Amino acid sequence: MRKIDKIETTLYRLPLPEAVESASSGVMTDIDMVMVRLWDSDGAEGCGYNPLFANQGAALVEIINNVCADIVMQEDPSRIEWIWHRMWRRLHYAGRGGPVSFAIAAVDTALWDLKGNSLGQPLWRLLGGFNPEVRAYAGNIDLNFPIDKLLAGADRSLADGFKSIKMRLGKPTLREDLSRVEAMRNHIGSDIELMADANEAWRPDQALRALRALREFDLVWVEEPIQPDNFTAYAHLRNNGGVPLSAGENLHTLAEFAALISAGGIDFPEPDLTTCGGITPWMKIGHLADAHGLPVTSHGVHDIHAHLLAASPNNAYLEVHGFGMNPYIEHPLVIRDGIATAPDRPGHGMEFNWSFLEKFRVS
Repeated sequence: MRKIDKIETTLYRLPLPEAVESASSGVMTDIDMVMVRLWDSDGAEGCGYNPLFANQGAALVEIINNVCADIVMQEDPSRIEWIWHRMWRRLHYAGRGGPVSFAIAAVDTALWDLKGNSLGQPLWRLLGGFNPEVRAYAGNIDLNFPIDKLLAGADRSLADGFKSIKMRLGKPTLREDLSRVEAMRNHIGSDIELMADANEAWRPDQALRALRALREFDLVWVEEPIQPDNFTAYAHLRNNGGVPLSAGENLHTLAEFAALISAGGIDFPEPDLTTCGGITPWMKIGHLADAHGLPVTSHGVHDIHAHLLAASPNNAYLEVHGFGMNPYIEHPLVIRDGIATAPDRPGHGMEFNWSFLEKFRVS
């Protein structure tokens, strides 16, 4: 029987092409990336990674090396559910979310990649095989950009093949936000889909005023208008704001998504495999949304989420995030006519340029 006989965890710090800002995170100039690589006794390899804010990756490395590695070693790599639950049970007292979910996610993704590589199958087929073509949108991070630069970024997204674009909200005044949304809508016209992300910028009362003022701009959704775990307020905003809501990148467990959906607080659940514990719980969240008649979208790590959405019959949109791995991988995801196609390469299909990445290695 095959066994996992090697695990390697590496921390990189990657510079962003330019400084970007969101209301919740401030200005960012670089990110940490935690990479987990697994090898089994037959020589097959899998890798998973987790990008997060700079100076936070070391905590994940410690959790993986000191807890997860002992659980994974010598296990049958095909028993992914078993391994996931063992990691979760060992760590849940100190976690049940937060860095624990992030650390487990990197290992879980590596396990799924290993399985795909072992079987010669892409993840989207292993996970259900619905349709490799998924509608994609450009997840621009642009709150610090003046309006002319904001619009120039939209032009680049359109030139890159997108038909749907997201912009950031969260300026000091609602008037500033509205003027930026109006400029964007006038610039791209009515045929291009427009989303907006507030990144938790408002109190519930402020969010209600903002949503009502944004109705005229025909937004697909407003994302995270308030703090992520105020499920009662999400339901109030959904019932009274007049604009669909998206949220989930800051929810770290299946139980949190169940609570938000049960509260009637969401139109577009938006799990992120890197924050909710990996591919294993992401697919459960997608099925939970489907059982409630809701579409599922994604946040970040678009090269892997393309597979998860391609396996989901209720997929809505793939966010192609500003923190992409394009400089570090072969075969970056291509967008044509607003559509991303999950690759048929085995596993997640990402081939990393390890020699180039080595320049950014922290530990």
